[in-house]
Amino acid sequence: MVPSPIVRFPRLSKASMIPFMKGCFCLVGSGFFVLLQMFTLITYAQKGKLDSEVVFTIERTGCFGDCPIYSAEIRLDGTVVYHGERFVKTEGHRTHKISPEAVQKLVKLFQKKDFLSMKDRYETNEFGMSLTDLPTTITSFSLDGKTKTVVNYFGAPRQLESLEDAIDRIGGLLEYIGPV
Repeated sequence: MVPSPIVRFPRLSKASMIPFMKGCFCLVGSGFFVLLQMFTLITYAQKGKLDSEVVFTIERTGCFGDCPIYSAEIRLDGTVVYHGERFVKTEGHRTHKISPEAVQKLVKLFQKKDFLSMKDRYETNEFGMSLTDLPTTITSFSLDGKTKTVVNYFGAPRQLESLEDAIDRIGGLLEYIGPV
């Protein structure tokens, strides 16, 4: 049997504890303290992660013809990640930034159009009829820990289609999409 190695944690002075402890005067072994430091750093890192949260996504699927096939996400910090597949001007991955004001404009527009209360799926019109081989647009919006995804195949209200178009326009996606 091979003996396990002994792990020794460095002793930390009270002065080095202050930034991490934030007023806690617990005196414990240094091993526990290192774990506490790691937990605190992870918590700070997660708080800093808020700016990179995905707020909007859009995906447009193919159809029988030459409908643009692409997807994109817009993050809270203005980062836009685009992936073009077919029938678009730019195929492949692209990343760019939009202003935080542009992201807030989209947030306010989605709130004004009441995106969160829309149906989850639109596949038929008001008479229960549908068509075949249309493109599908899948849009999501996340805010305050809530995410709503809406699938638009056919029969969606005009306000949903205007929000989809706003993502393309305000998100700077038209430059990548076309015309082909």
